[in-house]
Amino acid sequence: MTAADPTLHTLVERLRRLEEMEIARNHLHRYAATLDNPTPEAVAALFTDDGILRTGRGTAVGRTSIADFYRRLLERDPSEKRHFITSPHTTWLAPGLVEIASYFLFTGRGTNRSVLGWGTYLDRIRIVDGTPLIAEKTIELHVGTDLHTGWPA
Repeated sequence: MTAADPTLHTLVERLRRLEEMEIARNHLHRYAATLDNPTPEAVAALFTDDGILRTGRGTAVGRTSIADFYRRLLERDPSEKRHFITSPHTTWLAPGLVEIASYFLFTGRGTNRSVLGWGTYLDRIRIVDGTPLIAEKTIELHVGTDLHTGWPA
């Protein structure tokens, strides 16, 4: 095989796509780990400068707005949490752009209560020179409750 061989070119392109998908998937785990011991600025740093965060509470655009969103969230519920991302479905969209649809779960404990919840993430991750950042994140919370209230149908 030579560099001009279409088979080699196809393999190199396929390898690049797979590497970008793995880099993006690992970035989601970085996001979950950051939420386990969060500061609003650390979470916002995982996004592009013009990143977009969509939630049931509204849309935040840019790192400053995203940090403000997480600051309000942490003030409202300062419980110690653990976050889990499951069943990621990864799609390579274009060079340097990967989409991941996944489920998330979280547990938390505060002074007087324990919380848990789950939902879905839809992320578009931009990769530049091997560095991933979230360009767009949509969070759909399906359940967020405490153990006393539970989640009746």
